[in-house]
Amino acid sequence: MWNSVRAKLTLWYVLLFGVLLLGSSLCLYVLIARSFRERLDLSLINTAQTAAKLFQGELSENGGDPRVATGHFFNEFKPPHLYVAVLQTPPAGGPKLLATNFDKGTPPSIPAGLQPVLPAPAILAQARQTHEPLTIEAAWFKPAGGRMAVYAFNAEAQDFIMLVAETRAISAAYLTELRRIFYFSFPVLLLVAGLAGYWFAQTACAPIAAMTAQAELISARNLHERLPIKNAKDELGQLAGVFNQLLNRLEASFDRMRAFTADASHELRTPLAIIRGEAEVALAQERSPGEYQEALTLIQDEAGRVAGLVEDLLALARADAGQHKLHLEELYLNDLVEESCRSVKTLAHKRQVALHYVPVEDIPMRGDSELLRRMVLNLLDNAIKYTPSGGAVQVQLLRNCNHAELQITDTGVGIPAADAAQVFERFYRVDRARTRTEGGSSGLGLSIVKWIAEAHHGSITLASQPGHGSTFRVSLPLEQ
Repeated sequence: MWNSVRAKLTLWYVLLFGVLLLGSSLCLYVLIARSFRERLDLSLINTAQTAAKLFQGELSENGGDPRVATGHFFNEFKPPHLYVAVLQTPPAGGPKLLATNFDKGTPPSIPAGLQPVLPAPAILAQARQTHEPLTIEAAWFKPAGGRMAVYAFNAEAQDFIMLVAETRAISAAYLTELRRIFYFSFPVLLLVAGLAGYWFAQTACAPIAAMTAQAELISARNLHERLPIKNAKDELGQLAGVFNQLLNRLEASFDRMRAFTADASHELRTPLAIIRGEAEVALAQERSPGEYQEALTLIQDEAGRVAGLVEDLLALARADAGQHKLHLEELYLNDLVEESCRSVKTLAHKRQVALHYVPVEDIPMRGDSELLRRMVLNLLDNAIKYTPSGGAVQVQLLRNCNHAELQITDTGVGIPAADAAQVFERFYRVDRARTRTEGGSSGLGLSIVKWIAEAHHGSITLASQPGHGSTFRVSLPLEQ
């Protein structure tokens, strides 16, 4: 189950939600507790100041006698939930406790038996020095603890300190209830988050499950099938689109492979049938040496054609697999082109085609001389074979900045525009201009030319008009 994306997404969602919920709950609890404490402190300070004013009034009415004023003060000021104490600070000595509201018994709202503790002398001295109300902890205020306000004031030329303390029982009860709510709601919320997260994960993964099911049904027999795309703009839609593009490329590759296999079989079938037929005829009965020689010559020619075809197929297969490595060396492209033109002069003369090439200055480059020579010979052979008697083939080589430009122009039958873009495909022939009887070509020559040019980081283009000939242009970088 943990290998499921849905389970992992749900787990991460629950963990993240739990961390956020826990963090927000802790922050909320701390803020509420701080708010309770601040409100309690503010209430105690206000009460201490109010009590100090009331005590000052009683002291003024009773002629400045603190004992009498304290008695009247506690007769009028009887808070049921507060501890109140009045201290006098004479000029010499420490503060003296005058009276507390506990002297006549513990108030009804305060637990019985509570033993108040006066603030430390340092706290009392600080209050006398600042004459500002101070708030301190009153841990003795059982059972929940409490807070105490310490307020030093002057009345009738005498110094007094008013102490007011209150329990935290109410705020503690609220906080306890809040913690109980957190304790019970946290697992419930995690469970709800887990269920919701699993539902969201299942909903989000549903398109992936659909794509997986569809992808399992796609094989080599039905490569035309595609993954469903509901929203092409989201990530899953983009993934499905990329996968469909991959299927398009695979389908095209399979189609080319089927066509390649069928074309290769067709090309090999004819010469093999000729070889077999000639051998059967020669072996059917006794023949003269001249007849045997004629049959063997035909068999040799067809075997050579098969060998050339197999060699071309092997070269293209190695090129597709990236196994054909270039043997780079320093060479002069102009010498290579000139040698290639000399090699095909006999063929041009035999077909009564004029071959024109004007030698140029040295054009050094780094490349595979064997492959480059094969490229030039294929182009020259292609131009001569498909140029009628009396025509001409023009070869031009020039240097254009950091590139060498080889241009071979013939006055042959030309290539229709509809076929010009496909002449570099394997086994492709233009029906009206590229026939077996005219050229004997396997349809791989231009494919090999294109591969050699691209292997040298170059390119080849074709410009042709039916009835006006064709021009092949090869551009090769001189620095690699």
